[in-house]
Amino acid sequence: MTQAKIKRIAAIIPLVFSAIAFVLVVANILAGVPPQFDENASAHIWQLLMLAQLPFILLFVVTADWRERTPALLVALQLVGIALACLPVWLAGY
Repeated sequence: MTQAKIKRIAAIIPLVFSAIAFVLVVANILAGVPPQFDENASAHIWQLLMLAQLPFILLFVVTADWRERTPALLVALQLVGIALACLPVWLAGY
């Protein structure tokens, strides 16, 4: 696997994981799943998605060419993705 492919994967996977986590929470909200004392499977999947993207972000930061502006924008986009995935959790009180 080339370094360019690794960087591309490390840039895309966190965004995909954040999008899946966002959709998972929104689907629970739309389905009317109330906040529960003991977490359900959706909560555990959300937590795993959020945690699993951290190594990819770290890999991207390590392999990025920081002489360009693009890596900084992609890291910012990845952090925005994390914030957007956390927003419905906070708003719904999960």
